[in-house]
Amino acid sequence: MKLPVLLSLTLLMTAVAGADDQLRRVQTELKNQGFYYGEVTGEASAETTAALRRYQIRHGLEVTGAANKQTLGALGVGGARPAAPAAPPPPEPAKKPPIHLRKDQPDPEDDRAFLDREQAQRSARAAASSLPPEPPRDRSVVLPPAPLVAPGDDFPVLFAQTPYATAPLEVQQRTLRNAQATLASRGFYRDIIDGLPGPATEEALLSYQRAARLTLTGRLDLATLSALRLLPGRAVLRRSAPEPTQRVYRGIWVN
Repeated sequence: MKLPVLLSLTLLMTAVAGADDQLRRVQTELKNQGFYYGEVTGEASAETTAALRRYQIRHGLEVTGAANKQTLGALGVGGARPAAPAAPPPPEPAKKPPIHLRKDQPDPEDDRAFLDREQAQRSARAAASSLPPEPPRDRSVVLPPAPLVAPGDDFPVLFAQTPYATAPLEVQQRTLRNAQATLASRGFYRDIIDGLPGPATEEALLSYQRAARLTLTGRLDLATLSALRLLPGRAVLRRSAPEPTQRVYRGIWVN
């Protein structure tokens, strides 16, 4: 009976020694690759587990913290070492996050419905103003270029129910250009200051109206024009002559 017992103890000690040797090789390989910072002892420890987790995360393996078969194969421990994985591609340069000024909107459904409604109105106006298809013509005849479409189709909507709704086109463009410049100086508008309506202007107006606690319309309505100080007649004019009922007393006009 002693011989089987001695044989079992011998096999157990051999297995333990083999396990310690394998763990020592794992620790050595992890240390060589910069994942393990402790001493190579062949004994399991929390630091060895943490190093295994770091290695598994870096190489896209199942994160267990244990030296399983997949991890041993990747480390080349316990068998033929696999071919070195291809070097990861260099990190892409940091990209600027897309400008999304409405990411903090409290009512996204209301804004989306408004934008959808405005887009539908623009599409309807474009369809109503579209010309019938041009009949085929002789290519040898050179016709003069067609006149450009006036860019003022969106201004009546942008300035609806304001003094600028029926103003001349150049006044509307100048007012919108001033609004774009003011919004840009306050960090709401980040596009070309061209005095022309567009999605960037609409986004900037919505963001400004939200910050100023105004009704979200995306237009230059009366409240927004007033807050931006763009309503006509806001400038204080100096009188060059006294009123008929006034007189000068020590350089001051008095009644």
